[in-house]
Amino acid sequence: MCPMSRKLHPMAQFHYCKKQRGSMLVIALFIIIVLAILASTMLTMFAASADSVVSEVYGQRALNAARSGVEQAVSGAFPLSGASNCPANYNFTFTNTPGLGNCSYTSACDVVSVDDSGDVYQYFRITAQGSCIAGDTVVSRNVSVEGIQ
Repeated sequence: MCPMSRKLHPMAQFHYCKKQRGSMLVIALFIIIVLAILASTMLTMFAASADSVVSEVYGQRALNAARSGVEQAVSGAFPLSGASNCPANYNFTFTNTPGLGNCSYTSACDVVSVDDSGDVYQYFRITAQGSCIAGDTVVSRNVSVEGIQ
């Protein structure tokens, strides 16, 4: 409704109110469209953020799985007692380990004998690739260690 003004003549008041008819509808539609665009943009950003968090969390888990593979191979290559046993390839899947479900690693150990003026050393290169699966997303990380004995 158009507010009554005491300053305007009743006939002028009628023409003034007639010109304003429907302007509120245009403003309301504009506000609804702007809010819909804003909501759509925010939903897209939240979905991208959620995917990023999943990749980051499973990336850290894959890194921990790869580190486990390297540590297992290092303990075989450099035992506290007994002969060195560095397996060429080793696969392991975590089943009952909290935090590493759906994760696995593959480790490899290469040994090269190095002769340094009659002294023979064993040069070890140990690599591991950890991978974790989260639905359709597969995240993997690599860790490499070198050592000489």
